[in-house]
Amino acid sequence: MNLNKKQQEAINQTEWPLLIIAWAWSWKTTTLAHRVKHMITQKDIPAKNIMMVTFTNKASKEMREKVAKTMWITPPKNIYTKLDFPLIWTFHSIWIFLLKETMNSSLLVETKIQNLIWIKKDFVIYDETDKLSILKSILKNELKLDEKKFPAKKIATYISNAKNNLLTLEDYKKNVDSYIKEIVFETYKNYEKTLVKNNALDFDDILLKTLKILQIPEILEKYQEKYKYLMVDEYQDTNKVQYKITKLLASKYKNIAVVWDDSQSIYSWRWANMNNIINFEKDYKNTLVIKLEQNYRSTKNILSWSNTLIQNNSSWIKKKLWTDNQTWEKISYIQAINDKLEANTIANIITSSKSEWWKYSDNLVLYRTNAQSRQIEEAFLKNNIPYKIIWGLKFYNRKEIKDILSYLKVIYNSDDLVSIKRIINIPPRKIWSRSIEILDNYKNNFELPYKQVIENVEEINELRKTTKESIKSFWNILKKLTQKSKEINVADLIGEIIKITNYEEYIIEWLTTEEAQTKKDNINELISVASEYNWMEPRDSLSQFLEEVSLISDMDIKDERSDYVTLMTIHIAKWLEEKNVFVTWLEESIFPSFRSVNDVDLLEEERRLMYVAMTRAKEKLYISRAKERFYFWNFVKNKESRFVLEIQSEFLEEYKSLGNEQDALSFFSQESCFDFSKESNNTWRCVKKVSLNNNDVSTFSLWDNILHTKFWTGYISELNWEIASISFKWVWTKKMNIRIAPVKKI
Repeated sequence: MNLNKKQQEAINQTEWPLLIIAWAWSWKTTTLAHRVKHMITQKDIPAKNIMMVTFTNKASKEMREKVAKTMWITPPKNIYTKLDFPLIWTFHSIWIFLLKETMNSSLLVETKIQNLIWIKKDFVIYDETDKLSILKSILKNELKLDEKKFPAKKIATYISNAKNNLLTLEDYKKNVDSYIKEIVFETYKNYEKTLVKNNALDFDDILLKTLKILQIPEILEKYQEKYKYLMVDEYQDTNKVQYKITKLLASKYKNIAVVWDDSQSIYSWRWANMNNIINFEKDYKNTLVIKLEQNYRSTKNILSWSNTLIQNNSSWIKKKLWTDNQTWEKISYIQAINDKLEANTIANIITSSKSEWWKYSDNLVLYRTNAQSRQIEEAFLKNNIPYKIIWGLKFYNRKEIKDILSYLKVIYNSDDLVSIKRIINIPPRKIWSRSIEILDNYKNNFELPYKQVIENVEEINELRKTTKESIKSFWNILKKLTQKSKEINVADLIGEIIKITNYEEYIIEWLTTEEAQTKKDNINELISVASEYNWMEPRDSLSQFLEEVSLISDMDIKDERSDYVTLMTIHIAKWLEEKNVFVTWLEESIFPSFRSVNDVDLLEEERRLMYVAMTRAKEKLYISRAKERFYFWNFVKNKESRFVLEIQSEFLEEYKSLGNEQDALSFFSQESCFDFSKESNNTWRCVKKVSLNNNDVSTFSLWDNILHTKFWTGYISELNWEIASISFKWVWTKKMNIRIAPVKKI
């Protein structure tokens, strides 16, 4: 492979601080892989002394494979594989690895760490669902608050914000100056107590606990000596905690290289801090700065368009991006009469272009937020276009998968109260909510671990004899499975869970044949994933499997094997590319969002988001807007996005929308209510309110079979008053307000 002069310069610089400014498709992964090879083969640096940190499992896997290919060796199967290979993984994976490795080093160290961070080495990791479950319980049972007034999701954001800004409980208490902050503080306090009791960490804790143990001098010195060479990819996405951890590790030898792209800094809402790059050059004097300005993937036109756009940002680093690739076509600009025609036009482009050489999977449809996919989905269904949303109900969030994972978590860590409560009555054992409240009361009143309450259930007089027997039976099943976990690998253990709990009979009894088969297929897929850990010792295979599953993110779940159009938000598309990309909803107050219009920093991040969307296209880029759309239960007219106006007109060509006004009618209404003669100069002007359904919510129940005017039949899999999750046979599970949705019971 012929590397350019700047790439070679970055490869050769190994001993001092290095800042690589690498823009989209500048072969930075290849550069880093060759840099690792150069360090090992030319500089005789042991592979075990090199750590490279990425943000997604997908990126770390790609980097490991590229390093291995460059050096003609086999990459490790997982982070615990003892091979002579650099440590190349995600932030969270590496910090979990360091936590476990440190706690397993000696009993003295383990005790010292337990006293500092209050966890034991067999800790479990709670995802957002687990976190919200705990917070809802605290708000309802501990603080006696109405969750409608104090939503758990909102409280969770406050707590994450505190943790990512290194605010301890004591620090947060000092900043309490309002009623809502008092509620957050009390919830935060109870939440931390629950995590300690359950021996669990949430995602934020993984970083915070690592930072804490690295402040123990002997542990810090150990890892400074072990990982003398540190590389961090996507440094613009690091937050305050990640910055401090990398600074600690690199502070002794200062052999740190970071990759930075100011144009793709789009995660401030995840506490990514742009100031980290300013601090980098302050922390490391004599930093060498190298710019990788040659683009190897995009066409000349796409590169010109995106550069024209991003130059409107004041914080933009000056650069001269260029490519040897061909010019290709202009941007096709779809200005549809309304949102339905916008979606139909995209569908028609895809179907008319389908051929032996042009696959569905060559297409990527992007939008600003998750809620914006509905009309596109409808158009794809109407045109029989296979598609997949990288969002929706993730594989590991499906009920049957969460059930099995909860069994595995309790088998691994019997203190995991969240998982115990999930499975204590799954399959049904007639252990009802009142019985669980009684167990909770005993746990709280006597300050006992939940497992101790269960083990002494015979002494709880408030419970019926049949309930006691059911609880004892449940606990005996867990004891038996825990013993099995020491003898068999995790894939076989899942099989034992299915067998001993009669889980297959449970789903067959409660669901239709087709639905039950889908769930069985999902469980078999889970067993298939778990079988990748068969080579490990039984308990190690269980631990590693649970760890890997807990760290899977939206960015890691695109299936490369099937032929379908991919739909996703721009935020999770950052690590993807396709031949043909459609960027939709390009209207003021939508993209850019209304929150950013009067905020310079937010507006510049929105522009960087548009830059990311445009540079996902390898060959052809389509951008689209609707002159009128159904939004927030009204038809509204919006100006075209300023981002479209910032692209020079010479790069744009108008794409005539297909269809007619009759095709554009919304399924909510039987007649047109539009005035197509002219556009409004005002954003968000309502044209006419539509008449929606007014269903009686009280008539709907969990598991009811439903008929939808567009998605046909399905059943209610989750119900929270008006908001229902409905699992349809032909599409994924969708959330909707059943009071106004076009649905009826069947």
